[in-house]
Amino acid sequence: MKQAVLTGPETIEYSEIEKPEIRPNEILMKVKNIGICGSDIHAYYGKHPFMSFPIRLGHEMAGEVVETGSDVKDIKTGELITVMPQEFCHECEPCKAGRYNICNTLNVIGCQTPGAACEYFNVDAALAKKIPEGMTAEAAATIEPAAVGVHAVRRCGSVAGKNVVVMGAGTIGNVTAQAAMAEGAKSVLVTDLSEYRLELAKQCGIPHAVNTGKVSMKEAVSQAFGEEGADIFFECVGIEATVNQAIECSKKGNDIVIVGVFGKNPEVNLSWVQDRELRICGSLMYVEKDFQDTIDYMAEGKIRMKPLISKVFPFCQYAEAYKYIEQNKDTSMKIIIEI
Repeated sequence: MKQAVLTGPETIEYSEIEKPEIRPNEILMKVKNIGICGSDIHAYYGKHPFMSFPIRLGHEMAGEVVETGSDVKDIKTGELITVMPQEFCHECEPCKAGRYNICNTLNVIGCQTPGAACEYFNVDAALAKKIPEGMTAEAAATIEPAAVGVHAVRRCGSVAGKNVVVMGAGTIGNVTAQAAMAEGAKSVLVTDLSEYRLELAKQCGIPHAVNTGKVSMKEAVSQAFGEEGADIFFECVGIEATVNQAIECSKKGNDIVIVGVFGKNPEVNLSWVQDRELRICGSLMYVEKDFQDTIDYMAEGKIRMKPLISKVFPFCQYAEAYKYIEQNKDTSMKIIIEI
C-alpha cells in the first residue's frame, strides 16, 4: 500500500509498504478521507513542539472497515467509521478518573504515532466509532475537530441558558460556537478579524458574528447581549490580546475557557482574575461521550460541518494542500484529503 510521510519541513514523501496485519482486538480500514488541522500545519513547517520527523500524519479520519480481528464483535466489514485518535494508558490518575484525554502518557495517532495518511490503517477497535447512515466519509473526517468544540463547552459545567462569547471564528472557534448552541446556550457571539470567517459563522447558525477590528470587544458584547453581558468566554485564538480582552470584558465570578494553542506565552492580567474571582480553565481534545454526542449532533444537523470544508485534494496532492492553505490563510477552513 502507499503511504505519505512527513520526512522534514515542507517535505512529504510517498513510499510503498506492506498492508498491515491486524491483531485480534483491531480493525483494518480502507482510508477514504483525512483532514488537515492546525497541528498538522505546525508539523509541516517543523514548528510543532510535540511532533518530530519522520511522522505519518492523519488524526482526523474516516474509512470503510475491510477486516476485523477475532475479538471484535460490534464492528462489521463494510461499515463506515471514524477514530478517536487517543492512545492512553488506562492506569494513571487522569485515566482512572475518566479524563484519559489528559493521560500522563497520552499519544495522539498521527502526532506521536503513525496516522492515517495511507491506504489502509489498523487501529484498536475500541477507538473506532460507527458513522450513521447518510453521513459521508468526507463529513465523518470532520467529527474529530467538532468534538474538540463539544468538549470545550462542557469544561465550564453547562452553557445552557447562558450568553456565550467565542473569540476566533476559525474551524475550532466555529465548532465551539455551534456546540454552545447545540448545548442550549441562550445566545452566542463569535468574534474575528476575518469577514469571510464571520460570514461562515452566520451560515452555520451563529446569531451574532462581529469583526472586533471594527468595534471593540466591549461594544460587540453590548450589541449582542445588552445589559445582560456575557457569561462565558471561549478563547480560540491563542494570543495574548484575546485572553486579556476576555478578562477585561468578563462579568465577575465567571469562566474563561482556553481552547486556543499559544505559540508564545502571554502576559495575562492576573490582578483582575484574582480581584474579580474569575476562573480560567484549559480544554484539550475530548472523551468518548463528547465524541459520540458530536456524531449525534452532526447527524441531527445541530452541528454543520459542510460549510467549513474549503477544498478537497487527492492523496497525490498532499503537499499541494499545504501550499494552498499557506496561500489562502484567510479563506481556508477545513481542508480534506481524499485517498
